[in-house]
Amino acid sequence: MALLGPLFLLGLLGVAIPLWLHRLETQVTEREPFATTMFLEPAKKRIHVKKKLKYLLLMALRILFFVLLVLAFARPVFYAPPQAIVTEESTHHVIVMDTSFSMQTEGYFDAAREAAENILSQMEDDDIASLYSASTNVASVVSATSNPEDIRQGVDALAPGNGKLDLGSMISSLNTMIEASQANFVLHVISDFQQTGQAVRFADMIPDVINGRPVSLEIVRVVNESPENWAIDSVVVNGLNNIEVGIRGFARSSSDRTVSLSVNGELQQEIETRLQGEGITFVTFENAVFAEGDNRLDIRLTPSDSLAGDDLRHTVFDNSPPAPVLLLTDDEDSLGVTYITAALETAPRGYEVILQSIEGLDPRILQRYPWIVIEDIGAINASLAGAINNYISGGGAVLAASGESVFGLSSIPVLGLDISSSALGRESRNPITMIDSSHPALSESAGWSSVNVRSIPVEITDEDRVLVAQANEQPVLLERTIGRGKIMLLATALDNSLSDLPVKPVFVTFMAEAARYLSNENLLIREQIGESFLQLSVAGGASGQVYDPDGESLLSLADTTQAQDISLDKTGYYQVFTSGGEVLVAVNPDRRESDLAIMDAQVLQNWQNVVAGTARSDEQSLNAESVTQEEALEEREIWRLFLFMLVIIVLAESILGNQHLRVKTGTL
Repeated sequence: MALLGPLFLLGLLGVAIPLWLHRLETQVTEREPFATTMFLEPAKKRIHVKKKLKYLLLMALRILFFVLLVLAFARPVFYAPPQAIVTEESTHHVIVMDTSFSMQTEGYFDAAREAAENILSQMEDDDIASLYSASTNVASVVSATSNPEDIRQGVDALAPGNGKLDLGSMISSLNTMIEASQANFVLHVISDFQQTGQAVRFADMIPDVINGRPVSLEIVRVVNESPENWAIDSVVVNGLNNIEVGIRGFARSSSDRTVSLSVNGELQQEIETRLQGEGITFVTFENAVFAEGDNRLDIRLTPSDSLAGDDLRHTVFDNSPPAPVLLLTDDEDSLGVTYITAALETAPRGYEVILQSIEGLDPRILQRYPWIVIEDIGAINASLAGAINNYISGGGAVLAASGESVFGLSSIPVLGLDISSSALGRESRNPITMIDSSHPALSESAGWSSVNVRSIPVEITDEDRVLVAQANEQPVLLERTIGRGKIMLLATALDNSLSDLPVKPVFVTFMAEAARYLSNENLLIREQIGESFLQLSVAGGASGQVYDPDGESLLSLADTTQAQDISLDKTGYYQVFTSGGEVLVAVNPDRRESDLAIMDAQVLQNWQNVVAGTARSDEQSLNAESVTQEEALEEREIWRLFLFMLVIIVLAESILGNQHLRVKTGTL
């Protein structure tokens, strides 16, 4: 026995409290009534004096209460030998069942259950077994036990999922998960052994020696030849509302099928076509009708083949109109306006650029836009600079460039950054040497190192974060938070007069990422693979909710205030609600699992031979040394029992105390 919190034993000093209380006696003396108080109930004066111990049973209950309370906090632990007692002659059967998507093929998983039953029926009396499921991840289903019935119940509870099995990753996970044991390990892998599941390196498929014991490998195949299969490989929507569907064949002959298109649950079109046995067959649905916003596109093949799960593909098409963004300029025909407009209109999100002359701007319209672009911040007068500062403080965002208008100023408007006049006249363009790729607006941008810039020499403050800089540590791009908003400043022009950034490919990517960052429209990946994770942190996951394809909420009230990673265990559409609005995420099985071609028999035989050779060499070294490691003991905590006993003692103490310690008041 051991204690997890031994310092709590100091609480046993509290036993002195009931001992002290039980040595006090309360005596009551009568008072003589006076005429003025004759109608009042006589009071009794209590006098406490030391006495001998009385009410021993009540005192014992109170002492026992303190003892049990202290022991509950100290958390005693008893160590008992495990239920499965093994020796060096025992065999530990590690049964690993493939639960990847391909095991949904008709008849595959039934054969896997029969194989597991055969293994259990051949176990000796002193053998033990454990059960694991293997797909994208490896999970322990039933820990080591000598009772085969526990394993049978675990097998019955398993079902194939939507993930992909990689044999190398499976072996790596098992090396760290298999229980310590003195038994000889036999690894039974029950799978269809797809060719796509073979590890890149053959050495990754060799299990380690566990606890000094060698591992033998038994390969259990549930299929001997590959069935024919067709799967929907791709769905692409072009600008003409046409949908191009690619259907990949894994067969030796062609097949006549019907391809149907449903949008938001309503069947729109059906096309009968002949699918190629190998390669991709393309089918085009023309003039599809979409609703505004997110649309659910379901492409289905009928009749289904033996693996029906990949005959249906879910896709999300965002038909939202371009988001408006205000562009402030002092010259609507400038090259800077052209470059900015072209980059934003071709961004994946799509933006509608609203041109507005700085001279005729009504500052009240700024509140209509979540973010704005200023082509040349030097053209901003003091009055407009104050309005923009208020706009940012209220939660707005600004991307501003520094054009030639800045050269006549001593500081940058809005930000108030001083301009170094000593370096202002330099005409040379210098390359970029520092990029903060951890910033959301720069994480996807590549190619900054090829940009040459003549930057405005500003003197930064502690409030500014430099994101891009030149060799002389001169900032090219910086960011500052003002109130609840932010401003990003490019210390160069966007009309190709001071830098070649606008004509570089990185400019388009940067504008798209900066727009997504400043507009707070952090986009989730709209199509995900089964058994992957939905990272809500990239969508401002706090204050949101997620509903699975069955409509069940996946986050508790406390979880909605934190960024979460949601496991996507089901195929279909997940609804994600965040502060930015509602987003649909389509989940489909891993397409690589649709290729049902099995591994070559010789490869499997070589795998088994290599593991067997490794086991024999390890047995020789094992025989040279005696195995002295003791069997791991199981921990059993009993503090919950103490809490149950405390409840009973509290009730008993209350009843007994009411009987012995009643205070009788006098009578008139």
